[in-house]
Amino acid sequence: MVVAGETTDWGHVSVLHWRGQPLHVRQLGNDSDPPLVLIHGFAAAAGHWRANAPAFAAAGWQVYGLDLLGFGASAQPFWVQDNRTWAQQVLHLIEQRIRKPVVIVGHSLGALVGLTAAVLRPELVKALVLAPLQDPALLKPRPRRRHPFCRRWQRVSRILQRWLVPWRLILWLFSRKWLLVPGLRAAYRQRHRLDPPILHLFARPCRRPGAAGSLAGMTMGMGARPPQATAPALLRRVTCPVLALRGQEDRLAPQAMAKAMVHLRPDLPLQVLEGCGHCPHDEEPKRFNGIVLAWLRETFPA
Repeated sequence: MVVAGETTDWGHVSVLHWRGQPLHVRQLGNDSDPPLVLIHGFAAAAGHWRANAPAFAAAGWQVYGLDLLGFGASAQPFWVQDNRTWAQQVLHLIEQRIRKPVVIVGHSLGALVGLTAAVLRPELVKALVLAPLQDPALLKPRPRRRHPFCRRWQRVSRILQRWLVPWRLILWLFSRKWLLVPGLRAAYRQRHRLDPPILHLFARPCRRPGAAGSLAGMTMGMGARPPQATAPALLRRVTCPVLALRGQEDRLAPQAMAKAMVHLRPDLPLQVLEGCGHCPHDEEPKRFNGIVLAWLRETFPA
C-alpha cells in the first residue's frame, strides 16, 4: 500500500561535480555506519528508493543515492554515455565522498552500472545486489566480429539518430500523464504504488531543456557498446558477493534474462518476489528490504 505522506525526497541533498558536471547526491544515516550506494534505473532517480533508503539506514547502513548524469536532478549534457560512463560517476562518488569500499544495490540499468563498477574497481565494491539486472545483451547470441563496412554504417546511423529522431516529442509525450501512467504500468505489477510523487519523479526530468540531447547521447552510447561492456562479459568477471533479485511478473527484464544470468553464473543466488513486476524495491519494499538485509547480515556477519 502507499504510505500516507510518502515522498521521493529522502536524506540530505548535496552536489558532487564530475568532469565539470553537477551530480545530485542523497545521503542518509550515520557516518560511522558502513556505506551502501543505491543506483536507480533508466528514467528514474535516487528518489525511487524512497521506501528502501530509510529502512537500510535504520538497519545500520550509511545510505547514498546518486542521480546518474542525464537523470533526475543531475546535469543533462549531450554526451555519448553508456554503463561504463555512469559507473565512473559511481566510482567518483565512492572515491571523493565515501572513501571506503561500499555495497551497491542497483535497479535495472542501475544494476548494470553497479556490475560495471564492481568489475572496473573491485577493491571499491565489496558486495552487489542486482535487482533486477537488465541488459538486452543477455538475450542475444555472443557477438561475432562485424565487417568494417557494417561498423562504419552503424557509426553513421548513430550520428544520424541525434538529428533524425524526434527526441523532444518523445519526451514531451512520455511526460504527459495519459501516456506516462500506461508506460509505468508496464513496469509495475503493484499499480497502487504509482502515486503522484512517483509520476512526478519520472515526468519532471523529461521537461528539462537538456533532456532531449541527453537521451540522444545515451541511446547512441548504449547502442555502441563493445562486447566487454555488456552484462554477459561483466558477469563472467565480477568477483565480489552478488545477490540477484527479480519480480516474478517482470515484463521488462523477463525470465529469459534471469535464466541467461544463472546460466553464466550458476553460483549466484537468485531470489524471486511473487506478485511484483520490474520494480520490486518500490512495489513490495518490506519484502525487498528484508531479503537484502538478511543477505547482507549473512555476507557480513558481525
